[in-house]
Amino acid sequence: MIKQLWILLGVLFFLSCKPTSGTINGISINPENPHYLLWDETPVFLLGATGYHSWTPVSRPAEVNFIEQLDRLAKVIDDIGSPHVRGFVRCLPYDPMNHMHDGEVEKVLQPWLKLDDGRYDLAQFEPEWEKRLRDYLNAAFERHIVVSLEVWDDWSVTRGPGGAYDPGEGNGWNGHPFNPKNNVNFDETILSAETSVCNAPFYKTIPKRNNNTQVLSLQKKYVDRLLSVATNYPNVILNISNESRAHLDWSRFWAGYIREKVPSGFMIGEMPSTNRKDGGGECEYEFSPLNLCTEPFYDFVDISQGVSSHEFGPPSKQAIGAGERILQYRQAMAEAETQRPLIVSKDYSRDENGGDMVLWSRFVSGAASARFHRPAGDDPESVIDFQHAAIGRLGRFIAKIPFWQMSPNPGIVVKLPEGTGANVLAEPASVCAIQLIGAAKSGSVYLDLSPGNWNVQWIDPSTGNEINELEVSAGESPVKLDFLDGKDHRIILLKKKSD
Repeated sequence: MIKQLWILLGVLFFLSCKPTSGTINGISINPENPHYLLWDETPVFLLGATGYHSWTPVSRPAEVNFIEQLDRLAKVIDDIGSPHVRGFVRCLPYDPMNHMHDGEVEKVLQPWLKLDDGRYDLAQFEPEWEKRLRDYLNAAFERHIVVSLEVWDDWSVTRGPGGAYDPGEGNGWNGHPFNPKNNVNFDETILSAETSVCNAPFYKTIPKRNNNTQVLSLQKKYVDRLLSVATNYPNVILNISNESRAHLDWSRFWAGYIREKVPSGFMIGEMPSTNRKDGGGECEYEFSPLNLCTEPFYDFVDISQGVSSHEFGPPSKQAIGAGERILQYRQAMAEAETQRPLIVSKDYSRDENGGDMVLWSRFVSGAASARFHRPAGDDPESVIDFQHAAIGRLGRFIAKIPFWQMSPNPGIVVKLPEGTGANVLAEPASVCAIQLIGAAKSGSVYLDLSPGNWNVQWIDPSTGNEINELEVSAGESPVKLDFLDGKDHRIILLKKKSD
């Protein structure tokens, strides 16, 4: 009788941890245009803002009220009022022991069981951690918010003795549970307590490298436990790494390992760190967003590092340069017939100093998502306020157009004023969205539009308000649109009028 009771309680606990609605298909790739996503069979664009770093919602319970944060994001999305816009967050389920951005942390909650002597048992898991992770994913699911759940974090692996830099005692690799000094499962004869910028021992456990079966078995054990939770949630996509400085073999290994264990359609992607020059991998050139676009192992590519301010500099150059790079990614996928969504899960241009410009560029350039990174600066509350207002403005614009039928089409812009750049998203026969950057003084833009009458709206992305509206007639010659002195960031929305 007692045994049966325990079985019943276990079943009830398992059911209580699953999303309550069994009818929602959740997030998936749009088969009609694989560069975009579906939520329950409806085309969606993902937008995100944040009030905390992605590693804190689960691992720092005393510092983060994730219900409050998810509610705020959900309200912005609800106020947009479109089924084609969904909220987006990212989450590293374990703590990388980086306290640079957060000050003192009262309690760090790791997946692994912490023993009385302060070390971890990597073969056992912390029930409080698993409950908090499930609570977080449940809360996001209930609000129709998509979660990019990251498996591995690079910061905590490559920062430490011998690494990119040593953040000090208890931080980075010094505090990582897989550091042999911090667990009871193996010692320094099995895995080094020192690390490396581009050759970290943690990344050499797989069969194609050192085949360190003792450590690899514990890495697998963690991944298995994470998947046992994550695969219950239709709002989760799985990102193998955060800014990975590993190698392509490491990424392929985990993509293949995870693929064998997840349901069909569960989305797997990757975010490599880039070299801040031409978008190649930071440590292994081939481990880059461009190469991952044509690899068979991935359902999406997180291009956040390849289109970041680290690569391009100021927001104006980032918006245009990254738009060109997204087009390059799309062209490579078209040639290889490997079309998939390009995810941007974090942007460092995250405040009023260029945040709108970069955010809008993600959408108009043809990415599948746009999301601001953690707040920063002397006044983080104002940054958080800006982020939520900004995604609301963009979301209301997105709601106006069938973006899933559109694609980047810079050729529509025939001529621009000197010093001006443009990103273009269009379905050439019916609708076109153009982002103009650098056009602060009056001038003209020339467009190659399909013949017919077009309604033209000029929009200020910093307010979301319409600046001007007019009608133009397109024929064989390019259409000339004049604009007055104003801000150096403008949006043009053109819709063809029915005959």
